[in-house]
Formats: sequence, C-alpha cells, structure tokens
Amino acid sequence: METTSPGAAAFPEPDVLERRLAAFLDLRGLSKDAVLKEADQGMGTPALAVAAGSVLAGFGNVRSDLDLLVLVENENLKRFPIQSHEHGTLIDIGIRRASTVRASAAALTAEPWPRFESVTEDAWNHRRRTLSTVSRLALGLPLAVVEPWDDWHAGLRGPWLAEVLREWWVVEAHRLARAARWLLDAKPQTAAVRAREAVVAALNARAADGGELYFAAKWAGEKLKVLGDHENLRLLRTVLTPADPRERVPFCLDAVERLVGPAGTLHTVLRWATGAGATELDDRTVVDRWQLRALEVRRLGLPAADSDGVVWSGPAGAAPPEDLLPLFTHNMVWLGVAHPAPEVPA
Repeated sequence: METTSPGAAAFPEPDVLERRLAAFLDLRGLSKDAVLKEADQGMGTPALAVAAGSVLAGFGNVRSDLDLLVLVENENLKRFPIQSHEHGTLIDIGIRRASTVRASAAALTAEPWPRFESVTEDAWNHRRRTLSTVSRLALGLPLAVVEPWDDWHAGLRGPWLAEVLREWWVVEAHRLARAARWLLDAKPQTAAVRAREAVVAALNARAADGGELYFAAKWAGEKLKVLGDHENLRLLRTVLTPADPRERVPFCLDAVERLVGPAGTLHTVLRWATGAGATELDDRTVVDRWQLRALEVRRLGLPAADSDGVVWSGPAGAAPPEDLLPLFTHNMVWLGVAHPAPEVPA
C-alpha cells in the first residue's frame, strides 16, 4: 500500500490508480472495457465516468466491490443507483446529473459552514452525500471524460477538498459528542454508541489532516495505518471495545476534545426530525413520530412540525430545558450544530 507524507493531500497519481484497478480486475478476470460498458445505462452519454471507492483509495480487499460514478447531462435525472452483477462482480453504479454535481461541489466552499439559519437535517445529509461523491470522484480513476469535464475533475484535486473534509469531521465529532452527553442518563448504551462514533469522526479529521481524504468513516483504522499513527490506532481499538458507558462516554468526550479541540462557538440547533408531528392540546403539546409513538411536552408555542423552525438552541455547554430534553432522547428532534449569526450593532 502506498504511503503519503503527513500534511499532504493524498491524491494518487494515475499510474497508481491504474495498478490498483488492474489488480482488482485481474483477480476477477475482468477488463477495464467491461467496466466502462456499465457506464452506459441508457441515461445519456457519460460526460465523466470514474472508477472509485475503497479499491481505488487503496483500502480494498477480496470482498470489496467497485464503485463506478457516472455524470451525464439529463435534465430529468437526479440520482440513479444501479447494482450490476453482469460479470460476477458487484459494481455499484451511481449515475448523477453532471450540472447538479458541479453545483453541489461549488457550494461546499461558497460560504461559511455550518451556518445557523441553514442547518437542517436535509441540508446536513445533502452535504454529507456531496462530500462522499466529490471525494470519490477526486480519488478515482477517470475511465471516460469529455471537455470541459476533464478540467473540472482535475480541479477537485486541490487543497480545498482536504479543508472541507476535515471541517466536516470536526463538526460531526462535536455534534455526536453532544448527543452522547445528553443521552447518557436516559439511554446509556445509545450514548456509548454516539460517543464511539464521535471519536471515529475525530480520528477521520486527524486522518484528513495527514492527507487521507477517503470519506467513508469505517476506514479510519486503515487511514491511520497508512499514516503510521499507532497512538490513535490504539485509541480506536480502545473505543471499539465494549465497556461500561458511565466510564466510556466521558473517556470518549475527552478524546474528542483532545483530537479536534473545543467546540468553540458551535451552538446546538434542535429542529423537528423527519416524520415528527406536533399538536397543541390544552396546556401541552403532543409530539409524535410517524404517528407510531408520541409523548407530551408541557408547553405551547413550539414551531409547526412541517417547518424548519428551531425547537431549541443553545451554546456548547448548555442543555435543553428539562421538558424538552425527552424530545431528543426519544428521537422527535434532530440535533445539529452551527456557528450563530454575528450580532448586528444597534
């Protein structure tokens, strides 16, 4: 496996990518042309087709599949995933509208993130998907490309990508750590899971610092191996080992702050989770999720459930009021974090 110098973005050279793909295909008796044929799924002529995924990132193994990302200009297309077993090997084909991917990639650096007014569950998930797609494209091997998409693809392989990826992992680590802290009393086992995820996110931030930019969280250990970071590999093994949540959660929260620093100005933002409903009844509000379960909150005036209104917000060290905390522990609200808007002088 090729190594990289700490601090340098790990964009493998084309010959390295060619060797990785060839080794994968040779083992399965496949040709690159056979893979490229899978790019044509009747959605339009590919503007860009890239072999990507863990195989091209250098982490693949005998059980790995191959990702094929295809950008086409088709105004009716949004996302079109296909799984091909045509050649006895799983090829995950993701077909995207080229202009949409380009616009989403540009938005990653268009303005500061995360911003208080735009932190919603949908926006958070959209950014995560965009980072995954863009990083896979940047780290992958183009099999077919037409102008001007060759220049656009080359532009993905810049320092800006490492910056936005590291930013995501740092913010996500603090978001998950906050969730673990709030869950500890009511749901200690769930809190332990969130705390472990927070450490994994923080370790992915450290890996991005070292130039390992593959976005999938589960490869944190392999990234640390490439970087020779044995201390944090030991930390990863520790947090993946079962332990008493009352001990493990504080340990993980300390590790997150040590790895990525304090949360600073990141405020908590609670908005309704997908599927939540809210109905005022006398002096209380009945909140449900998908009309399958419900709880009562002894207050009125909560935002409409079909809006992006903020249910509650507070700075890093604050917790929701006692009557609102059950909304979080029972998955009625989604937890985001964001930098608050600057105050405008009177």
